[in-house]
Amino acid sequence: MTAEQRPAEAAWDQLLAALEADGGILEQTIHTIRATVPGYMDVPTAALEASVRRNIALSIRTIRAGFEPCHDDVAEADALASERHAQGVPVGSVLAGFRACMSVILHRMLDHAPDHGIPADQVLASSTLLWELGDVFSARAVLLYQDRDVSRALADSTRRAAWIGEAVATQLEPTELARGAALYDVPTAAPLCALAAESQPEADLERQRRLQEWAEQAGLRVLTAVRAGMLVGILIGEPPLSAEPERLTVGLGPAVSLEELPRSFESASTALRAAAAVGQTGVVDLERLSWRAGVHASPEVTALLQERHLQPLVEAGVFGEHVLEAVEAYLHHRMNIPRAAHSIPVHVNTLRYRLQRFQEITGADLGDLDTLIELSWVLAARRGALPRWTRS
Repeated sequence: MTAEQRPAEAAWDQLLAALEADGGILEQTIHTIRATVPGYMDVPTAALEASVRRNIALSIRTIRAGFEPCHDDVAEADALASERHAQGVPVGSVLAGFRACMSVILHRMLDHAPDHGIPADQVLASSTLLWELGDVFSARAVLLYQDRDVSRALADSTRRAAWIGEAVATQLEPTELARGAALYDVPTAAPLCALAAESQPEADLERQRRLQEWAEQAGLRVLTAVRAGMLVGILIGEPPLSAEPERLTVGLGPAVSLEELPRSFESASTALRAAAAVGQTGVVDLERLSWRAGVHASPEVTALLQERHLQPLVEAGVFGEHVLEAVEAYLHHRMNIPRAAHSIPVHVNTLRYRLQRFQEITGADLGDLDTLIELSWVLAARRGALPRWTRS
């Protein structure tokens, strides 16, 4: 080190020491932030002073080091961004506040430089370091904000899903019920319907998207969540009977008040299980399922009717399958033989023969109302999820 370099470095150290001791930087920075940067009205003065002191120290440390800082050199950004995020200060305001601090420091350097014999161009050269510091600081603060925003969004989503599930399936305390309704814009006076659908972990997001699209197309709102292996929800508005969600079976409960959602959900869950038992899809409720709901509720009856009407056909082999096909077509087409025969298709005389053979094989009477009801029941169960008849 030459004799000329030592005085220059000493002068530079004296300038930086003077900046560290300059209380005016703190005061002017706080004044500038309060006056020009939005979002700081709820930040306590003590907290603002502490962060400005950290920023001043970081800036002087960077100038003294004399090289561009890297990401790991600005840990202060995490502390500041974390504190401001919790206080609700927008990230843009945080970055503007930091730039305001550096601007004050730079101007004070220009003011003090002549007192220490340091030329302005040398001070201005240090401004590059400050702006580089600003870039690194900003990048780290933005990353922290993004992480916190994602974490907050996930936490909010988790709380929202938990409230929906509990409001639908349990008896929440009135205050908690009202709090969630206000938070998630659920009306407390208008009737609401609970809904239930099957949950598939790998497809739940897609299923929820389909429910949202169905609701939007029908002019409704739906809040959904996954609870205990089932997709549950609150439907706001009256669904049109013609609207169906894409590739979904949805059990729908009756319209009730907010407090009665668990009763609606019980009905929706029953409708969903009953629909699965008879192979019905789309939007289902107990009213539309009618007697078919009994297939799920009474497996003993289903087993009895299978034994009575299906087992004799199983023993008849392939011909028994053809006979059952004829019976099903006959019932589906309201006992209209020409239409039933055309739907299979077979000749009308073939259909009549198969119907006659059904009566002979099973001992049933297709002219008897009880037989028609029993056949409708057992054929509905055969189309659904209950155990189907098989050859023994």
